[in-house]
Amino acid sequence: MFLRLLKWLLVWLSLPGASHSAPADAPRLGPFEKPHPRELGIPQEDEHFSAYEALNGSFSSPGQCSQISDALWVEVEGRGECIRFYAEGLEESGNQEVLVYFGGDVILRTSWGVRFIASSYFRQSPARLHAEMAAWSQQAGRPAIYLARPGTYGSSGDHNLRRYPREVALVDRALDMIKARYRIASFILAGQSGGGHIAASLLNRRQDIAAMVISSGLVSVKRAMAYWDRRWKIPARLLYDAREFYDPIDDIGGIRADPPPSIYVISDPEDQTVPFFSQLHYVRRLRAAGFKPQHIYARALDRRRHVLARQGKLVAAMLARGADMKNIRRMLMELDLKTMQ
Repeated sequence: MFLRLLKWLLVWLSLPGASHSAPADAPRLGPFEKPHPRELGIPQEDEHFSAYEALNGSFSSPGQCSQISDALWVEVEGRGECIRFYAEGLEESGNQEVLVYFGGDVILRTSWGVRFIASSYFRQSPARLHAEMAAWSQQAGRPAIYLARPGTYGSSGDHNLRRYPREVALVDRALDMIKARYRIASFILAGQSGGGHIAASLLNRRQDIAAMVISSGLVSVKRAMAYWDRRWKIPARLLYDAREFYDPIDDIGGIRADPPPSIYVISDPEDQTVPFFSQLHYVRRLRAAGFKPQHIYARALDRRRHVLARQGKLVAAMLARGADMKNIRRMLMELDLKTMQ
């Protein structure tokens, strides 16, 4: 009874208008409001992705998914999702090394737990993602893929259920299917923020990852959850059970040891979204396990000092072209100096 009354009070306090952190015109879900999924839309070219679907989830079918040229029907735990990807430069005859990018979370929360969609999502379209991958592919001299996480950027699923083992399993299986279709030998993974969680999770379970670059990554989930729990007006433990989340730091022992992958972690120590100390803890755990990750500090230009996607893609491209650690660090330092001018 007490918990029910507490939740009612918190719902009332978090009604739209109670917080000034979310854009006024953004669709919202209260902290305890259930999503209302609908059938997956199929935006093409310059059509924008649906903010409603990103917030509430979507469902698909093998028949619908087969109509989308850049999509895969992936089944995990007896349930399927249509996972969409945006590729540039792939050869049907085979590909030695391919870059794969995972974007960050698109559902954000106010301090009262109200969920809304990041403003950057409203500008995205299939055409823009293809253009980003084309530029990245040219920069790296390798094919490049944007693999859309479940519930985002044209993939069906519920983005409210991110960080659970099923999200990782769906992306892992999708990568297997892409690898088989295009005869790919190895991958270089890059992930920003929540996409870093996916990249680090895949590193624990795959033997075909040559390198991984994580920028502002959510790579120590339990520590990050504890940080947010202390700062939100609604305790995070009332919103979700973090014990059910997959924490990449728990399975570092599964990372390939011979030869070890190149691992780069890029952080802004002033990050106000994902705490810097959680990334530092991940790096220290990697080193304790015998790996040699490179931890690079960089300056993010957004208000919350969080977005380092540009730096992450640059490092991945340089690794693909055979750059060494010294040149990579120098390039990032020069980029920082340019942004400060």
